[in-house]
This record gives sequence, structure tokens and C-alpha cells, in this order.
Amino acid sequence: MRNIAKITVLLIMLSVIATSCAPSSEQIFDVEFEQTSDGLDLGGVEIVYEVGLDPSIYDSPTCLGYELDTHFGDLASARLKNVQVNLNCKVKVNYTNNYTSCRNFVACSASGTFLCDVISGISDMWRGPAMTGMLVGLSEIENYIDFRNEEKWGNRNMLEVIYYETDLFGVVPMLWPEVSVSYSGITVVNEDIIATIGATDPRDLLENGEWTWTTFRDCLEKYYLSEGNDVKHYALTCSTHSLGAMYLLSNGFRMSEIQPNGQITPGLMTNGALVAMEEALDIYNGPLGYTLDTMGNAVERLIAGTTVLGCVNSDSVIGMNGKIAKEMSNFGLVSWPTGPGVEPGYASGFHANIDRCIVFSRASHYPESTAAVISAIYEPFEEYPTFNDIIELMSRNYFFDPRDSKVYYDMYLNSQFAYFFTAAGPLYNSMGEWVLGRKSPAEYVESIESQLKERMEDCITPAYNGIKAVWGE
Repeated sequence: MRNIAKITVLLIMLSVIATSCAPSSEQIFDVEFEQTSDGLDLGGVEIVYEVGLDPSIYDSPTCLGYELDTHFGDLASARLKNVQVNLNCKVKVNYTNNYTSCRNFVACSASGTFLCDVISGISDMWRGPAMTGMLVGLSEIENYIDFRNEEKWGNRNMLEVIYYETDLFGVVPMLWPEVSVSYSGITVVNEDIIATIGATDPRDLLENGEWTWTTFRDCLEKYYLSEGNDVKHYALTCSTHSLGAMYLLSNGFRMSEIQPNGQITPGLMTNGALVAMEEALDIYNGPLGYTLDTMGNAVERLIAGTTVLGCVNSDSVIGMNGKIAKEMSNFGLVSWPTGPGVEPGYASGFHANIDRCIVFSRASHYPESTAAVISAIYEPFEEYPTFNDIIELMSRNYFFDPRDSKVYYDMYLNSQFAYFFTAAGPLYNSMGEWVLGRKSPAEYVESIESQLKERMEDCITPAYNGIKAVWGE
């Protein structure tokens, strides 16, 4: 997971300054623009859009996150040009490192210096700016950007990180393929090895409702192959962190549980979570532990053919960093096998961040124009107006089986924001590193109970309040 410690420290240092220096809502104004028969005329206003990208790729030629001279790069370039013509505006796009972009935004906002009208980057960067008044609440500009359209701008479970107390402060362009998807926990299958050893394809087990913890044990044993002391291929390559997290999620675990009285309690303090933790510990420490590789790089092992299954991040599959789709000749995708607490086929990923989260600066003089521009830019591409169209596209061009597309998006749409990843110490570890510990699940949860409850109050309750404020539920 990305380390945002330096950004967090900067936010703390600047929070007091921001409270007094950040422009208030009364200071926001907009140009006079016209509604014509052809749409909005923004009167030639210039909008500055800061686009933060992954540090490993931000120097690459790109248009709004797509590589240039590719199908989507061409579509994005055309869209950017058309919006400027159709809305009579200019869009100045600056590309930079995600972390540099966020630091600059926070520093400029705190000092009252203009950096941009709108900025995109990793979602949990924006919690601090939302708390300190640096961002425009979307309810203030909803006449110009329909943020309640969750298919276009993101489901509540995905945007939980950017809800805060009274409003929603960011959106994600859900119907832009590749750039919008970011989550962890998807399992890649090396289909060539499956065919070579004549084993059952886990995609078939998933399709038939038989991909469960029980059958998973059989698969681990069958998929592993060694000759003497030489391991030909492991059954599964997966970090202990992901192993623990996915066992929790595959049994219906929720990061937080809302009780009938409205109280929010940590999901780790439920019986279903304890059952999942016991299963994960038995797999890791028990007689099947030899089939696992918890130290190797799952992507590299999958490509090299030294593991059958690998638990990876979604952006390792497709996108600018998507080595799986670029370098594997035959792969499949499955969700984690399910436990007794859910129906077969249940799928959930987890995310500490959403990569392409777009927020609006309180320092902008043109918030309404900016909202209209961003809404127009991120309209679905004409060729792919719905999720079904995108899934069909993925099946034709990225994956080898329509079932892969379904799993890829099922896990994404049901992914959960892992609050614990943004906390130091025991809470960060609570999603999975307990696998390496010597305590029983009950003992472990009891040892961090007070910290879990504090985290609920500091992080989950404000997000829950924001969701209630926006949706009234």
C-alpha cells in the first residue's frame, strides 16, 4: 500500500493555518456563463486541472491517465479537445507525481495561493483537505455535476473515504475503463499450468458454486508441484497481509457494523470474522502451509510460471502498470473462495485508496464552470456508455473468458475501504498481519479493541455522517 505518512504530517502541520487561511464559501464566485440551445457557453474561461499519477508512470506520455497513441488515449485526447470547443473554455492540464501534487495543493491552499481549480489523485490524500475546508462539497455544485449518479461517479462504498460529516468531497470516473479501477485481492490463475497438470480450473468451481474454503484446500494440494527439494510451482503466492484480509472478506466481513441502535462497531469483533481468522491461520500454519509462497512477488511468479494462483492488485492486471495482461499468454481471474457466512460466488475486494479521485478546490474562482467541465470530460465514451459495454469490451480485448470480466468488476463494485490501512501500528496490521502473530484471533482482537473503537470514532463515524447527510439514510 502507498505510504502517505509525509502527507499526513504536512496536513497536521498546516491544519491550523488552513482553518484561518483557506478561502471560505462566501469567497467563491464564478464567471457569468450562458445556457444556449447548444448547451453551456463558459465565456472562454480557463480551468486548471492538476492530474496526479503513479510515481512510476507520471513521466510517461499520457492524456488523463491513458497512454498516448492507444485506443483510449486517442478517445481521451479527442474528448478534451471537444469539451473545450463545445463549452467555449480552456482546460490547462498539468501532470505530476501524485504525492508532489497533493503536497503542493495542501501548501498552496493553506497559504491562500491558487494552484488549480480541480485536482485528481489518490483518494485518502483528500480526507485532510476536506476536514480543513480546502475542498468544495459536491452538494454546493450539484447543479453542474450530478454526483448522485453512482454509476458514473462511484458507489458509496467506494467513496466512503471521501465522505466527511456534511458532504461528499470527491468523485471517481467509473465509466472510464482502466483508469477508474483500483482495488486489492483479485486472484490470477496461470491457466497454462492448470492445463499442464490436468487440474480443475478454479473458474469452473466458481461458476458452479463450488469455489469454497473446503475445495480450496483440495486445490492447494493439487496445484503444488515439487521434485525433491526443487519447487516447480507453488499453489498460491500471496502476502500474509492479503491472505488474512481476503479470508475475512470472503466470509462476509464488513469493516464496520451498524447496530439497530445506530452504534457503529468494528467488524473484527464479530463471530464471522473470528471464524475467518481461524481458517486463515490453519491454512498458513497447518499441513497445507508448504503450498503457499508468502514471500515472493505474485505478479513475477505468475508470469514466470512458478505459481498457479497469485493474489494481486487490480492495476497489476490491466492499465499502464498491467503486466499480467501485457505479459501472460493465458490467465484467468477468480475471487477468493467463500466461507460459510456467505452465499457461493460472493466477491469483495478491498482498497486503501481509489487512484483517480477528483476533488474541487475551494480556492477556485470558477467552481460551477469547473464542475460543468469535469462532468463533460468524464461522460462515458460513446462506444462504451454502460458497464455492460465495458465488460464486453474487456472480455474481447483484455481477458480470455467473459467470466474474468465479471469477476474483475464484481470485486470492484463490492470493494470496501479499509480504514485500518491509514492507521499506524496494530490497526494497520489488523487486516492481515495477525497471520504471523502468536495470539488466537479472540486474543488478538481483544488486544486492539480500544484502538479499533477509537478508529471508528475518528474515521468511520464522520464518513457515515457524510453519507447520511447526502443520502438521508
